Amino acid sequence: MYAYLCRMHVTYIEPFGIHITEPFTWLTNWTVAGFSMFFGHKLFHHPTSDIQRKYWSIFFLFMGIASLTGGTAHGFIVYVGNNFHLAAWILTGFAVFGAEMASIPLVPQLRLQSILKLLAYMELFVMAASVLLYKSFDSVQINSAFGMVGIVAPIQLWKYKADKSIRNAIILAGIISNIVPAIIHAARFSYNRWFNFNDLSHVVMIGCFYLIYRGVRTSDLPLSSVVKPTRPSN
Repeated sequence: MYAYLCRMHVTYIEPFGIHITEPFTWLTNWTVAGFSMFFGHKLFHHPTSDIQRKYWSIFFLFMGIASLTGGTAHGFIVYVGNNFHLAAWILTGFAVFGAEMASIPLVPQLRLQSILKLLAYMELFVMAASVLLYKSFDSVQINSAFGMVGIVAPIQLWKYKADKSIRNAIILAGIISNIVPAIIHAARFSYNRWFNFNDLSHVVMIGCFYLIYRGVRTSDLPLSSVVKPTRPSN
C-alpha cells in the first residue's frame, strides 16, 4: 500500500512517525464532520422540533459520520485500508435517504408518498450494492444527484410555491448551492497538489450545509409574514 501511494504521488506527512496521507483532505473532511454533527445535534434537540427537523438531523448525523470515516480513509489509509472509503460512501447514501424522508411527508397525496418512500428505499439498496460491487465514487455522485436533485429539491420547490414558506425556500437554496462543490470536484479544480479539489469542495460544502441547516431551523412561515407592512402616507 505504501509503495503504491508513493507511485501515485500522494501527499503525506510523518509527524512522530505516524504516516498521514492527504493531510488537508483529512482535516477538511473532519471539519465537515464536526459542523455536520453540530448541525444535526442542534436540529434534533430544537425545542420545537418537527418531522422535518428530526429527519434532517439524521441527514447531518450520517453526513458527519461519513465525513469522519472518509477523512480517516484519506489520512490513515496505510493503516485502515480502502474499505473505509466504501463505508463512507455508503453512509453518504444513508444521509441522502434522511433528506428524502424529511421531504416526502410534505407531499399531500398519501399514495405518492408511499411510492416515493419505496423509491427511496430501493435507491439506498441499489446505491449500497453498487458501491460494494463497483467500488467507485460515481455511485455516490449518481445517488446524491438522484436523491437530492431528483426528489428532495422538487418537493422543497413545490412546498415553497404552494405556501411561500421561508423554510423551504432556504433549504432549496442550500441544496442548489451544493452544485458548486460538485463542479469543483468534477472539474478537479485545485489550488495545488496539497490543497486540491477535495479540500476546496469540502470547505465550500460547509457553507452549503449551513444554508440547509438555517433553512430547517427556520419557522414554517410564509414569506409575506416577515414583510413589514408599510405605513400609509398622510
